[in-house]
Amino acid sequence: MDAGWELHARSGRAVLARPDGTEHDPARLRLPEALVTALHEWASVAELVQTGESAQTGEIVSRRGRQLAMRLAAETGGRIGYVDPFSGELAQIGRPRSAQAVRRRGRPIAPVPPTPWGTGLMISAVIAAIVAITLVVVSQGLADVNGFLAVFVNIAIAAGFAPSIWLGRNVPVWRWVAYGTAAGLVASWIAGFLSTLG
Repeated sequence: MDAGWELHARSGRAVLARPDGTEHDPARLRLPEALVTALHEWASVAELVQTGESAQTGEIVSRRGRQLAMRLAAETGGRIGYVDPFSGELAQIGRPRSAQAVRRRGRPIAPVPPTPWGTGLMISAVIAAIVAITLVVVSQGLADVNGFLAVFVNIAIAAGFAPSIWLGRNVPVWRWVAYGTAAGLVASWIAGFLSTLG
């Protein structure tokens, strides 16, 4: 959904109109269902208020319509024209869409910053070294007592780290820690396997 829409309340229904006069039900556009429901509830209340309630109630309904227009502008990432159902005044809400905005799943988002490969890989290397050294030392100590205990502890540690690694793999800063932890686990397993050979 792009900029250039106006929010109206017509006959108890919320309507999104284009400058060329075409009108659309918000339910037919890619909007969250809760927002569409709130828009239609606002429009039905606005129609009831127009039939004889006080001016103070009208102000409350107008304020609610403006809030919903703000949510709509935030959802679309563009500007929304809000037409007050009582005064007919048009207010522009939201910021004009940046030319650099990127589309993802039909919605604009902020430009993606460049990936800090140098810093990120350094963090991953340090975390990998810490995890690998720690696990190798613990595993060797446990292997002196019981080899099966060392394998069991390594499997338990890997299983414990797995959910955090999986969840952190897409988080901008924590992904480097997740990558380093995964690399450290693999390196410790390789070191453990090589130590059994020699």
